[in-house]
Amino acid sequence: MRKIFCLSLLVCLLGGGLTGCSKEAEVYKNKIQPKTLTQDQEEIVDLLSDNQQEILLFEYKTEEAYKSLEFWVEVYSGGTLVGRPSGVSLQDSEAKPLVGQLAVKICHDAGTGYTFTVSQDGARSSHTGIAAPADEEPFARGYGPVDTPVEIEAGKEFILYTSIYSNGNISSYSDMQRYVEEPELLRDYPYVHLIKCRFE
Repeated sequence: MRKIFCLSLLVCLLGGGLTGCSKEAEVYKNKIQPKTLTQDQEEIVDLLSDNQQEILLFEYKTEEAYKSLEFWVEVYSGGTLVGRPSGVSLQDSEAKPLVGQLAVKICHDAGTGYTFTVSQDGARSSHTGIAAPADEEPFARGYGPVDTPVEIEAGKEFILYTSIYSNGNISSYSDMQRYVEEPELLRDYPYVHLIKCRFE
């Protein structure tokens, strides 16, 4: 019941409350970025987040025309892609500039559940999937979303969030896109989750 309530509240925030409250000067064109929130909105997101649940909010705006966009999570084990448990995509018959928002809810219960919800042009699309738990439970995890806007380029994959499990040290990079350009870096970890996006 708590999960249904939290998801309902999150969708309400995404669709209505957040749209009018973001600062127009901070909406970047041809970029996707963490959603700009008021202090009250940040307090609500913090209230709904805990060590078992993360809530990520993004916004995007393009000047160029696109026919489709896609958001998904990839799971790697020892640098090898082993699954793509959840994601959502939107397609249109004709290309047009896009303005929208993305919410991702991550639940760490049995396995790791990912719920993606996209809001664009008054329409919403959502999907939930669960990544199986790692065979050996790593004792350390480094995670978080991008903290600066990411430039959108047609057909290119971008990383919006990383969750890296390790039995030892975790190397951090200021630019998460390095994992797309140098996927061999993922071999250092037993388990990695990457949230990605692509505009076509």
